[in-house]
Amino acid sequence: MRPSPCFTRAAIIGWARDLGSERLSSTALEEALAPLIRRLNLPRGILAQMTGINYRHLYPVDWPTHLGGLAAAKRLLTAFPDLTDRLELHFSTSVGRDFLEPSVASTVAAALGLGPKVKNLDLGSACLGFVDGLDLAARLIESQSLDYALVTAGENSRPLLENTLSRLLDPQTTVQDFFRHFASLTLGSGGAAMLVGPSQSHPTAPKILGAVSLADTTANDLCQGDFYGMTTDAGQLLTSGVALAAATFKEGQEAYGWTPEGFDAIICHQVSRANTDKLAEALELPPGRIFKTYPDYGNMGPVAAPFSFDLAWEKGILKSGQKTILMGIGSGLACSMLELAIP
Repeated sequence: MRPSPCFTRAAIIGWARDLGSERLSSTALEEALAPLIRRLNLPRGILAQMTGINYRHLYPVDWPTHLGGLAAAKRLLTAFPDLTDRLELHFSTSVGRDFLEPSVASTVAAALGLGPKVKNLDLGSACLGFVDGLDLAARLIESQSLDYALVTAGENSRPLLENTLSRLLDPQTTVQDFFRHFASLTLGSGGAAMLVGPSQSHPTAPKILGAVSLADTTANDLCQGDFYGMTTDAGQLLTSGVALAAATFKEGQEAYGWTPEGFDAIICHQVSRANTDKLAEALELPPGRIFKTYPDYGNMGPVAAPFSFDLAWEKGILKSGQKTILMGIGSGLACSMLELAIP
């Protein structure tokens, strides 16, 4: 998709997050895998050492996937009760689905009591879905096709984690099998929701200034999964993903004059320490510019970027007068970046 013209009408006017109720440490997860680790003679502490992830949060195994996004959306709409009836579009951007049909968006919309004039759509792009939902909503607001849109996502990584543990504890599991399924052990659970609306009606809301996206579909087979398992070529995925992010940032430099020093914080979907550090290096970002959430929350899929934005706002990392990028990289591969200005 071509870079957007500079947005003048769209803003993120509200946001909320939800978090899995159980906090699972990498140490505890490694204890569950102790028979495999001993048999393969793997070093103790390998999970935290390789990923930088100390904890991830989980919902119960039978917790419907959509409930995390629903909880976040309820919290968000409670803060904007006058806008619920003005919503015209709702994107659900979850990777996980409770069933193939109906859409997750329709299930969430029914529970929220959204009216019949709201268009409810599932929008999927792996871990990039939420950022793409914001991008498309902003373009529609900019064209004056609608005023308010809701973007939600909920992920429950517990079923995938349980299935992965069972697979890895099979006596026939090899070192190659362990590393092919390693990424499944990094996943966390949570939910997020954001409202996008007209900036002129919400002058203190973070304004969306522009958006760029690029794809590298030749890398579509580097990460593939479902609730029963996920396999990755971690090394090649890291290399290809970072290269795509660098190319996408270059698009932003050409379209909007972006510079690495021009952003006070980078809010992104996060996988692990290696991916985050390599991304910072490729984009030539000043040290500490990426707000890191993976150590305590793991890889939360499409929830990660909006969850991190909410947490950064709460902690005072994002402040009035700053600029930031909300970005993600999704399997497929795809990369999108949104430039935000905080009035």
